[in-house]
Amino acid sequence: MSLGETIYTLRTRRNLSQGDLAEQLDVSRQSISKWETDRSVPELDKLVKMSRLFGVSLDELVLGAEKGPAEERGENPTSQPLPPGGLRARKVISIVLFVLAALMILLLTIIGSWSGLLIGLMFASPFLACGILCLVTRKHTGLWCAWTVYFLVEEYFRYASGISWTLTLMTPYFEPSMNNIRLAVAWVELLVLAALIVVTVIRFHKVPLDWTGPNRWRMIGGFVLYAALHLPIPMPVAVQWYILSWVKIILLTVLLVNIIRILYTARQSKT
Repeated sequence: MSLGETIYTLRTRRNLSQGDLAEQLDVSRQSISKWETDRSVPELDKLVKMSRLFGVSLDELVLGAEKGPAEERGENPTSQPLPPGGLRARKVISIVLFVLAALMILLLTIIGSWSGLLIGLMFASPFLACGILCLVTRKHTGLWCAWTVYFLVEEYFRYASGISWTLTLMTPYFEPSMNNIRLAVAWVELLVLAALIVVTVIRFHKVPLDWTGPNRWRMIGGFVLYAALHLPIPMPVAVQWYILSWVKIILLTVLLVNIIRILYTARQSKT
């Protein structure tokens, strides 16, 4: 059995599509297709990842053995327990976050009655949101928590003090008599936002995305929508200040990530 046939057999045995395997190995679907048809050979690090994923040794993967160690012991390789640091760790973290949120709400409620309850809910919201994310997300949990916390903190500053990262656009016009602390906070917000966007692009740029069919029209529609959001459309100030700016940020981030994914997929398909 050739290496390509072995990869195909092990992949189908685990009920994985070529796209599923490509996502776990950070390659394009075309690369998986080339491997399985013996038109190209995976790099060593990809072979190591596949051996761990399929529960076989490198020798068994490369030499074409049909049974891995788990199967020889009569075990089902598709029903292996989650590795340490997986679901169990996320559950523990979520419980800790929920407990911290509950203690914060309880303490502030005791101090300030009903107003304390509202303040407690506001300050506990990042803990509650991250606790929920730890339970419902399987990948990139830390990244989603970072985005959520940033959103909640940024919205709090907007509502409480009017500070937003957009204030950095006024930097050339700031005078000594103005509050430079507000400008400094705005710059911190902008730098953190830029870092989140960069990390998001890095995390997802290897997920395959073809510039064909529906994907092409989705991207074109996304750019049209992003341009339309900058038109001087009459709308309530609250909508423009609290909602529209975040819609622009999210849409821009998605478009940037998908552009990098398309370029990466095109490059991989040529190799």
